[in-house]
Amino acid sequence: MRIVYSQHLQRRLAERQFPSGYPRKVVETSKLKFFDNATGHWIAISKLKYANKLRSLAVSYDIIGETIEIITILPITDGDIQRRRIIKRWQKK
Repeated sequence: MRIVYSQHLQRRLAERQFPSGYPRKVVETSKLKFFDNATGHWIAISKLKYANKLRSLAVSYDIIGETIEIITILPITDGDIQRRRIIKRWQKK
């Protein structure tokens, strides 16, 4: 599959000072993947070093044919992940 970065993601990478390879790495190595019922996007979560700490990073993406378009990346707490699962916003895939 081909991976492309949205314009929004490119802006977020610069604003939040993420390494440019992180979104791809999260999607390719994630053991936690969900479907977000509120947005219709897929979510991949991995722990990577960010801001001098090991943090969970969530990547939102769409699958369009043979292409994965990564929409955004953000740090997320384990509590936020759990809450979204409890209210069934995120369904494990």
